[in-house]
Amino acid sequence: MPEEVDVSGVSDVSVGPRRTGPPPWAVALGFGVLVVAGLLWAKWAPYWVKVPSVAGSHSLGPSILTGGEPTPPGVSLSAGLRFAGTYFLAIWPALVVGLVLAAAVQVALPSAWLARLFGSGVRGGVRGSALALPSMMCSCCAAPLTVGLRRRAADLTATLAYWLGNPALNPVVLAFCAFVLPWPWTLLRAGAGLAVVVGAVALARWWSGPATVDATSVVPSETAPDARPLAVRFLAALARLSVRLLPEYLLLVVALGALRGALFPVGSTLLTGTGIVLGVVLLAVAGTLLPIPTGAEIAVVAALLAVGVSGPLAAALLITLPALSLPSLLMVRGVFPRGLLVAVTGLVVGVGVLTSAFALGL
Repeated sequence: MPEEVDVSGVSDVSVGPRRTGPPPWAVALGFGVLVVAGLLWAKWAPYWVKVPSVAGSHSLGPSILTGGEPTPPGVSLSAGLRFAGTYFLAIWPALVVGLVLAAAVQVALPSAWLARLFGSGVRGGVRGSALALPSMMCSCCAAPLTVGLRRRAADLTATLAYWLGNPALNPVVLAFCAFVLPWPWTLLRAGAGLAVVVGAVALARWWSGPATVDATSVVPSETAPDARPLAVRFLAALARLSVRLLPEYLLLVVALGALRGALFPVGSTLLTGTGIVLGVVLLAVAGTLLPIPTGAEIAVVAALLAVGVSGPLAAALLITLPALSLPSLLMVRGVFPRGLLVAVTGLVVGVGVLTSAFALGL
């Protein structure tokens, strides 16, 4: 049976008296402008500059895992703070956009609109994956919007596919991979990303089952209309999301950055000889814990290969690093069944191990 999920904040403007405010067409237009403007600022314009640069240099810069050194630093608070500084400098615009769009979804868009946009079931999984392609966020930056969508009763399968599709199916990351790594690695990255999303959609459908009802699709029968102006409701929703998600997120990024020398023991005897199989599994698990900016896995793999790490070991991080992280999992834990999140985490680790197997000849 599906576990209970947190449905606090779920409401529908179609319940009870209609709120006074802008007409529906103005709300839709305003939200569309907000989406385009936010993604243009945080993702599309920076990529417009970065893609030609990477194509010319065949490099994405130093690995965030090692900070430009041959191996990750030892465990220390200073290492965690340096990692967090590099990480947040890279992702903060996308995180801001994710929070703003999540708040806008919660206060402005009726659940019925989202139901028509995303659909449900396998069709919802396809639509959620397609809608992830233009946003191209990392798993942590996509998490707030995923939370907002679920709290507006968007379909479980569709929103799971959207959340995972952002990092797993990012077309610009595939371009980076083609420019930086030998061409077979691009096929590996594309195949692994597709396997994660398809597998997650299958897990979500199996979890939901034909006879069960998605908990967040049940709209409370009595919802008091909020008479406050739209701007006030938006700011209140943004504040709630920020207080709920950001403090834990910030602390985890510092902690995981401080521990990355232990999580990724590059050069250790654990990762050589007969220990390579265990090393692949350990790196695949570690890759699901550490948050990274969009595309940083390509720089990590390139740096590992450059210092002589074997292809299978490096390949274990090709999909596990971007697809999930411990902070992103904790951010969405209130809107997805926890058992499903555990299964999805196992799926990502398994795909990472399989990717390593396919990399044996590289």
